Amino acid sequence: MTSEVRGLNAGARKPWEILASFPKGYEVIMEHLLQRLTPQQKSRGQEPSCRTEISPLIAARALHELLLEPSRRMEAQAFFPALFTALLFRIPLLMVEGATEAAQEQHHVTQWMDPISSTVEALKTLMRSTGYSDHVSYVQKLGGWELLTRPERYHEGVALLARAMVIKNCWHICPVFSLTVRILQERDQENHLTALMFITELLQSPVVAAVVDEVTVRTLASWFQCEELASVKLLLRAVEILARHEHTGKHLRALQPYVLNCCYSADGGIVAETLQVLRGLVKQLSWQHAAAFLIQLVFTLGPFLEEEAESLRLTAFEIYGALLAKLSRRVLVFPLRHQVLNLLVLLALHLEDVNVSVAQIARSALCRTATLMGWSKLKAIFAEKDVWTILRALALLLSAAVSA
Repeated sequence: MTSEVRGLNAGARKPWEILASFPKGYEVIMEHLLQRLTPQQKSRGQEPSCRTEISPLIAARALHELLLEPSRRMEAQAFFPALFTALLFRIPLLMVEGATEAAQEQHHVTQWMDPISSTVEALKTLMRSTGYSDHVSYVQKLGGWELLTRPERYHEGVALLARAMVIKNCWHICPVFSLTVRILQERDQENHLTALMFITELLQSPVVAAVVDEVTVRTLASWFQCEELASVKLLLRAVEILARHEHTGKHLRALQPYVLNCCYSADGGIVAETLQVLRGLVKQLSWQHAAAFLIQLVFTLGPFLEEEAESLRLTAFEIYGALLAKLSRRVLVFPLRHQVLNLLVLLALHLEDVNVSVAQIARSALCRTATLMGWSKLKAIFAEKDVWTILRALALLLSAAVSA
């Protein structure tokens, strides 16, 4: 294998130019290299051809050489989405699959013979040859290419690369996004975390958000069931990003039940992350476009207002305070009205919460509720009096309601 790689690196570009010069030769070679770089195709029952089979390392080096041919820029453009995703998603597999091979040859392996470095170089060459030199420079300036070669920080490099495509308005961003969604559709996909990271960052682009369809939504929804903290965090962030864009309401509504369901996860980290995202969503969503979701959230919050963990309790109170701020008398009808009234005593009790911020929000929530209900006298009591005075006032209100 070593001599084969050296042949590619030292003066072997001419043979590749000759092969690519034949009619359809460039396309045929590119198709073959793409097949060798795509692990999904390798596992679909294709019979290997013993002597003509080349390793992904050789494929990456060959691709690098072919992309340096300036007369083939148009063909490279056509292959860009497939080659880009193949190379990007080959890297984490090489970090696992190539570890043994690299260790065996560590004593004479140079950087350009390392499978991971070669794949990253091929990715950079692909981007330069298709007009994305500014993208390459941007990622380089932020240290992204180096991050892509480090297993412990690979996903940071993926995020930087996706951000560059958004900020620099990559022409191929939509087809690359669609191919990444396809990768996620395979439930046994080892690269799902990489795909989720990449998709989440790409969703920052309004152009990408506009091409999100039912297939994308179903794919994202299916991954909510994995109960893996890192994956669910990315999915929740994807939903939060979607909410910032216009004309994504339909897709957002389809994903909202999955977000609320995360509140009941057995993983405390997922619950905490979900509440943080819900706090952001409440600020972004309007009652007009998300009434059903916001009403359901009011009911979901109840147990979290009594949560022992101070940070979770505070977040829950912040969400409830933001929800009350969005309410008007017109929408405060059964069953929402009933739930808001049920929470009055709980709010009063938390006026003496050990967390000062919770106590402040509880008082503000009481005053806001009084305003919504038209209780001017009670509002004055809620604003200034102690918890016991407020509880007595609520008891009198309840007695009057029962008598009536």
